[in-house]
Amino acid sequence: MVFVAVIIAGGIWYRNKKEFDPSVDLRTFKTAGEYENYYKNLDELYKKDTYGGATPEETLALFIDALKKGDTDLAAKYFVPEKQKNETEDLAIGKRKGILVELVNILEKNKKGSYSADKNYFEFNTFDKNNIAEFSFSLVFNPSTKIWKIESI
Repeated sequence: MVFVAVIIAGGIWYRNKKEFDPSVDLRTFKTAGEYENYYKNLDELYKKDTYGGATPEETLALFIDALKKGDTDLAAKYFVPEKQKNETEDLAIGKRKGILVELVNILEKNKKGSYSADKNYFEFNTFDKNNIAEFSFSLVFNPSTKIWKIESI
């Protein structure tokens, strides 16, 4: 296991040179120290992250509002820190292609949600007019700042 961590650990330090890059492939770590440094930096990002709501519904509403305003940079900040860079790029592409309206429509559909047993994970499902599940997205609780973050859409 430690060997795998050491193998995975390399490229972060080389690619980031003291800066955290959330898009780094964890398989690039060369040492356990680089692996540990990655997670230390990620932990710091979680501690500083203030974008989100006190409930999953509030975070989702903030995200939808940012999308409606066309503010993809703000919308991406509602994702977990390690996904924000990629989501910023993906949402900007969606904006240029004019498909953010479709995403908003999906997110505003009839939906039901449920918490995990430990209450730190929440999953929404949207349903069509026949009450058949169409789409699923999840949020996770950031215990450092007591806010909910989008984990996947």
